[in-house]
Amino acid sequence: MKVRLPVDLKDRLAELAAENGRSINAEVVRRLEESLASEGKAVRTVKVDNQTLDLFAEKVGEVLGGVLDERDKRRKSRL
Repeated sequence: MKVRLPVDLKDRLAELAAENGRSINAEVVRRLEESLASEGKAVRTVKVDNQTLDLFAEKVGEVLGGVLDERDKRRKSRL
């Protein structure tokens, strides 16, 4: 089987193969297998940077803070 790849993609695959101690062919096969195996999965791994995690944590804190404030108000109104 012959496959034509853009030069930049082939270069990136060569870099990844070297980093992982594999041939380019082995790298391509591994990545294709992973891709096909994950096709049926509903959840996929997503890389998230620290800034996104910080924003998420901040929003969760705001939501939880509001929930806790409401709970405290309800408790006080019952007393």
